Amino acid sequence: MNSYLELLKAKANLEQKSYSHNIELVVLNNITTNPIKDYLEYNCAVNNINIDITFGDYDNISQNAQEFDLNNKIVLIFWELANCLHGLEYKIDSFDTEHIYALEQKIQAELQLTFAALANASLVIMNRFTALPFSYLQTQTGELEELAIRLNRFCEEHAPKSIKWVNTDKCLVQSGIENTIDFKGYLKNKLLYKHGFYMSYMKLIQPYFNAVTGQVKKLLALDCDNTLWKGILGEDGFDHIAMDENTYKGQAFAAAQYRAMSLGKKGVLLALASKNNEEDVDKVLENHADLTIKQDVLVAKKVNWEAKSENLKQLASELNIGVDSFVFVDDSDFEVQLMRDQVPSVETIQVPKNAVQYYVDQQQWTNYFLQLNESQEDGKKLDQYKQNVARSKAEGKSQSFEDFLKALNLELTIYKNDEQLISRMAQMTQKTNQFNLTTPRYTEAQITQFVNDEAYDCFAFGVKDKFGDSGITGLCIVNYVDENTAHIDALLMSCRILGRTVEYRFLEEVLTQVFAKTQHLEGSYIVTKKNAQVADFYPKIGFQLKEQSETMTVYSMKKATFAAANAYNYITLHYA
Repeated sequence: MNSYLELLKAKANLEQKSYSHNIELVVLNNITTNPIKDYLEYNCAVNNINIDITFGDYDNISQNAQEFDLNNKIVLIFWELANCLHGLEYKIDSFDTEHIYALEQKIQAELQLTFAALANASLVIMNRFTALPFSYLQTQTGELEELAIRLNRFCEEHAPKSIKWVNTDKCLVQSGIENTIDFKGYLKNKLLYKHGFYMSYMKLIQPYFNAVTGQVKKLLALDCDNTLWKGILGEDGFDHIAMDENTYKGQAFAAAQYRAMSLGKKGVLLALASKNNEEDVDKVLENHADLTIKQDVLVAKKVNWEAKSENLKQLASELNIGVDSFVFVDDSDFEVQLMRDQVPSVETIQVPKNAVQYYVDQQQWTNYFLQLNESQEDGKKLDQYKQNVARSKAEGKSQSFEDFLKALNLELTIYKNDEQLISRMAQMTQKTNQFNLTTPRYTEAQITQFVNDEAYDCFAFGVKDKFGDSGITGLCIVNYVDENTAHIDALLMSCRILGRTVEYRFLEEVLTQVFAKTQHLEGSYIVTKKNAQVADFYPKIGFQLKEQSETMTVYSMKKATFAAANAYNYITLHYA
């Protein structure tokens, strides 16, 4: 879109529908940002998110942050350094040291008040201080730039963890000063940003909205020919495909391999999806001197002559993750269009014909997998999914499912209000979709509140068996409403441990502890497009139907009716 008018037309033409996700956003600013509402609404709509936006008063960030109810809301902050004092961008170099120091102390005090007020927000997105729009023509570093550096350092030291920082200089780089900064608008009515800025800014912040609504991707599936290497293996041969990073021809493809592996280190699953002879690809993976990405970093290979769309569906079934959590990269016009037509929920990226553009575009891969929180579990994902493959093979050899479960030597470890697991607990709420009764999306700040609040208990669990450690994979958050009643706020479990009955053993222990405190427990099932498999979970464990609608069913259980089944004694229980 080349203009604000085009965006408005595109927004008006959007199909009116009910979106799967909802967020409430508060915009606080000391600069005029009213047009951002249309950009936010359009961008969220195309990402299946309904957004409700409230603007604070102009140039009243600290007070609004203290006055507004920010609980469970997302906050977007535009704190433009040049507008902290009228004309600061051209006055500051004439100020003496004491004047600059006093101004800096004032801004720091306002920042601290704002930070304190943001503690209950689910997510805060704030722009780093910058002087670039007002200093990009200056050879020497001016006082405004120095002040920006000091304030950013102050923010790093004092800001709460919930804040995610955005470097708006990237917007200026992407679209250019002329397309991003409106100096006339700034001088007339403090309207600093142009269409190009907002378009680039949306690209920077949308991954955070996707993350907070549970739309983070989990697997990167890569084609081979003209994607991992330059050339067609079946035609050019083993010795004539290019991926040597020391050559111009191969460097973009070597970069693709390194970028994929860096995602793998962060817990992204890597797979190949290629129309090729499997033995030819295996030879490259095992023996090609220039290949960096090897067999051991791949969770799976789908190398055959079947439709790639069907291969990805099969892979999703094998790994027990949704195909909508896949990102697929391929160079073929035909394969890309076929994937978009047959499996539109897969995020399909086409490799540009120009290798230099391919090299540049690879920077965006990481945005699809952005997480609000990182945990120690991330680096273990590959091994854990490989262990699941081994379990599936063992299950096929067992005479019965019960024999298979008993032979696993399952161990369940329960953690209660464990502060060391806050990051992982928040991450699970953001990423778990299938076995998730209510699908809340919580940040570290919110989980921290629960852990430290006597009205809540946060139960997490980890699972081990003879094949390995699956890590922290389940969570139940209980809210004690009053002396006699509690409510299960969240109940979820990672899809990679489904089918091992640990959820029943876990819930028995949770219920035992909850009924030591209260007489009555309620739990809800909220319908989503992905969690149909848990629709009858509560009745299976003895809850009674209380009320039901099209979108939600409420169940209840009384202490007097609860009794542990003791049917899962093959699972060894530990408490951390």
